[in-house]
Amino acid sequence: MAAEVRMTVEEYLQLIERTASGVQRVGKAARTIKKETRPVRRKAGKAVKGMAAALKRANAKARKKNGSFKKGWTQARVMKEAHRIRRKM
Repeated sequence: MAAEVRMTVEEYLQLIERTASGVQRVGKAARTIKKETRPVRRKAGKAVKGMAAALKRANAKARKKNGSFKKGWTQARVMKEAHRIRRKM
């Protein structure tokens, strides 16, 4: 039973290049293997950027000095208020 050998794509390509260095090539390879690239990330939109400032303003309205909510305020209401503030910005 043969031992199992594992290698990365880069190691495999280096091995192929070393073994084929003295061999004359007849034609191009059928396909090439590309390195994996990271997906491109989208920039944050205008709404996302303004939300941080809106949340600061909404939290200032809703919280007491000790950090707890004022009477009648919940986290859901803070978020609703922040969205309203952001739309008006």
